[in-house]
Amino acid sequence: MTDVRRRRLRVSLLVYLVLLLISTIVRRSVSHSAPVAGMRVLPVRAIALGRPASSEIELAFVDTAPGSHSIPVILVHGSPGSSRIFRSLTAALSTSFRMIVPDLPGFGASSRNLPDYSFRAHARYLLELLDALRLPKAQFVGFSMGGGVVLSLADLAPQRVASIAMISAIGVQEQELLGSYSANHFLHGALLAGLWLFREALPHFGQLDGFDLNVEFARNFYDSDQRPLRSILQNYRGPMLIIHGTRDTHVPAAAAIEHHRLVPQSELKMIDGDHFMVFQRPGLIVVPLEDFLRRAEGAAMGGIDDY
Repeated sequence: MTDVRRRRLRVSLLVYLVLLLISTIVRRSVSHSAPVAGMRVLPVRAIALGRPASSEIELAFVDTAPGSHSIPVILVHGSPGSSRIFRSLTAALSTSFRMIVPDLPGFGASSRNLPDYSFRAHARYLLELLDALRLPKAQFVGFSMGGGVVLSLADLAPQRVASIAMISAIGVQEQELLGSYSANHFLHGALLAGLWLFREALPHFGQLDGFDLNVEFARNFYDSDQRPLRSILQNYRGPMLIIHGTRDTHVPAAAAIEHHRLVPQSELKMIDGDHFMVFQRPGLIVVPLEDFLRRAEGAAMGGIDDY
């Protein structure tokens, strides 16, 4: 290598390092997405190793009727995602129910820097939200990864769950990607490493931090373990509605059929749609979901044990 080439290489490396340093400073000085109008923000304890820690994070959420004493409906988004994907569904259901729609920690306007991004940790955050709002129980609607969150919550605190609706939701490990926890964990780890390296090694001045396919998304799946969900489904005794698209390529229709088999009291609605119909074609979901929520609410308020 000639002296000229060495100098050019050194200059290029110096420019890269300066740009990366400035990019990092800019990114650290910019806060995450601010809550939109109508959102509330609550401080909740961070979850580390499955338990509340001493530090706090911020949990942003929408509450359409904070003064209501009725059993609320909590919409739980998938990964990547935020409460925004439920705008149409929230508007359609808020005339009949108190709707609470959080940005799960790691997403949207909630805190991003977390010790644990798993859906089991998310379930504990939702329990903290229920406690903060003094809500003894709620009906839960889980979309995609949100299905793992609401099932985990039902396992942690079954007395807080009036009903579960699974929309295009994950569940049994055998129907996810390669069907094996070890294989899937390796893929999620490789994705996490790639996204982290891309984010941290490329001078982008924060332009990549707002993308949906980000490190937080990868951490969410890497930190999660779907293996316990089969037994959680088998042990669940409350009302459940399963809505799934026949053309879902992200979570196969076979998963919904297996979930229905594991929860014999559940109702299964197969719809001619794909994974994203909850926000692309919400009209397909509103009628069966509203009917189910009304019946489950009546059963819960009437003290009926067997739905």
